[in-house]
Formats: sequence, structure tokens, C-alpha cells
Amino acid sequence: MLTANTLNNIRRGGRITFFNGIYAIIFGVLYLIFINFLLKMNFKAVSVVWQVFAKYNPAINLLFVKLIILKAVFIIIIGIAIMYLSSYIIKRKDKTAWVVLFIIGLIFWGALLTVEILDKNLYTGILAFIGWLVFIIGMLVPIKYYFQRDYEDY
Repeated sequence: MLTANTLNNIRRGGRITFFNGIYAIIFGVLYLIFINFLLKMNFKAVSVVWQVFAKYNPAINLLFVKLIILKAVFIIIIGIAIMYLSSYIIKRKDKTAWVVLFIIGLIFWGALLTVEILDKNLYTGILAFIGWLVFIIGMLVPIKYYFQRDYEDY
């Protein structure tokens, strides 16, 4: 049954995930802004001086730059998808949109957090963990409504 409290929980969860999408977009833009810093941090994990590598291997250097740009673009795109699905959930309280958002966000934030841990980059790892945690909170707030047997669709 859709009560005022349940409706508030759905909207609250939708707003949290909506702002999580904005956070993902900002995170992706930060990846583009701090690309040189990220390259140095990633190469610190393998004990190679980035400047030496960039000077003597320009073709491979460009591949690493492209990978970070591609990662940033994917983060931004997923942020836009999270925002779109969240706004749809706020307006329509649709179970399918909630399930799709849950799957997309769980896979995205979990994969991003895993990659940042494997890259041994503390700064982006912390930012990815914050994004994952906020997303999980946003999904758990309205979860009781979406697991009801007598679910009302609007």
C-alpha cells in the first residue's frame, strides 16, 4: 500500500541516487581535469617514473591517456543514466526502473571501486567508495516498497 511515508521514502531514495548521478558526472570531469596526476599515481603503483616512460614510449603513453579519457567518459555516461532513471523513479515510482538502476549502479560503482583498488590509487578509491556507499543508501531507502507482494504500479 502506498502511504505518505512510503511515498516520501521513494522520493528520498530517488533524490539520493539522483545526486549520486551528479556526483558521478563530477567524478568523471575530475578524471579529465587531473589526468596527469592520475597517470603519475597509476604508475607509482608499478614503481615506474611516469616522466621517463612518457618521454621514451610516446605511443604507449598515448594509450594510457586514452584509457583514462575513456574511463572518464564512461563515468559521465553512467552518471547521466543514473540521473535519468532516478528522476523517472521519483515521478512514476516504477519497479522496473528501480531494478535497472539497482543493477546498473551496483555493477558500475562496484567495478569502479575494484579498479581503483587494483590501481592502488587512494584518492580516487576513496571517491569511488563514497559514490558506492551513497548509491547503496539511496537504493536501500525505498527497498521495502519495491519488495512488497501487493505492489501498486503508477
